[in-house]
Amino acid sequence: MNTFLRLLQNQRKRHKKKKHRRYKEKACSFSFLDDLLGDELLEQILCRLDFKTIHQCKSVCKRWLSLISSPEFIDRYVGFQQSLTPISSRFYLAFDLEESPWTRRPSYRIGIGKTALDFRFVFKPKPPPHRSKDSFFELVGSWNGLLLLVAKFQNSRHRPRYYVCNPITKDWVALPPAPLSWQYGQAAAFIDDEESITTTEEGGRRGFKVVVVGNNFDGAHDMSIFTSSTGEWWRSRRVMSCKAGSCFYPRDEMVCCNRILYWDSCPSTVIVQYDPYKVPPPDECSYINLPPEYKRKSTLSSLCMGVNQGRILICDHYLCQRPLCIWELQDCTTSSWCLKHKFVLDSVLNVPHVRCSILAFHPIDGDIVFLKRLRGDSVISLNMRTKQVSLSIRGHGERAYPFFLPWWQTRLPDLNNLKQT
Repeated sequence: MNTFLRLLQNQRKRHKKKKHRRYKEKACSFSFLDDLLGDELLEQILCRLDFKTIHQCKSVCKRWLSLISSPEFIDRYVGFQQSLTPISSRFYLAFDLEESPWTRRPSYRIGIGKTALDFRFVFKPKPPPHRSKDSFFELVGSWNGLLLLVAKFQNSRHRPRYYVCNPITKDWVALPPAPLSWQYGQAAAFIDDEESITTTEEGGRRGFKVVVVGNNFDGAHDMSIFTSSTGEWWRSRRVMSCKAGSCFYPRDEMVCCNRILYWDSCPSTVIVQYDPYKVPPPDECSYINLPPEYKRKSTLSSLCMGVNQGRILICDHYLCQRPLCIWELQDCTTSSWCLKHKFVLDSVLNVPHVRCSILAFHPIDGDIVFLKRLRGDSVISLNMRTKQVSLSIRGHGERAYPFFLPWWQTRLPDLNNLKQT
């Protein structure tokens, strides 16, 4: 037995020596190669790599880390990538994958078709304290390569918690608890914080805002705004809406277009608009009348809103034995609309009495809309001009969110350091 142990120990020693020798040979060869590469040639090579590989190259050596982290290289890399690939190739669609949102590890997909990426929301370095059996997660927004998720609770007395996640690096940050709890539903928007958008030494824009609006059913909304530059929530006074009794439901969302927030005011015939960038924030909302031809199917019928090339698009959220009608907002001051598309889905999908819901509009191509068939949970991409269905995959969730892969990785703010300062 002792002889066998000695032989095993000797074998391990020989293996370690060989491994150390191979490591030294690789280190010497890399050092020789690194000496041959000047900064100019190295920059040209690195600029042709994808952003995920670029960030892995930071760990090669101190020289590479210093070069990649320099603002001059970041500007050159972004400029080269922009000339190489169009912005449309950076577009993906983010939506939930689970059949039920009541899950402790929410999953979601970015993209559709062959380029789709499936993710589990991996919490690092430790799980949030509010992950409990009575909580569930929902994907509620995206901004500049980041996703906004909310942890809600079956018990309405608990305040929802918001989390910002980078799906590529799996990094996340938990926002402080929102100052208000809304029993009758809320909606959130993930937008730029234009005053604090900066390029850090390590690259990446940091400034964002999270705007949360809650229902009161009395013509007013409680609004809270989180700013990443301060790491704090700002609570406004009750923001007056246009009509008493108007509200939105938990499945609804807000969209931001040209610095203005828009959301549906159900069951009235208006869309609410609010400017979160005014200083101080206004105490009243303005509104836009819906098209005269638009009729709600019921008091619970909600709109699907989206943005295409700086224009607001609307249509029915659920389509059941009704034609698909899409309007584009022409002028918000006069509430003028233009009907862009109108057709029956049955003939296009070759399915009688098809039941669909609208997931999202394509933010670049105004002819493309993303639908979800309520039977089978398949997500499809429909070109409304050619009436062609190009993609069909399985997916879940009531909403989807346009997701643009940034040219340079967006870093999350360190909220703990902000609190200390």
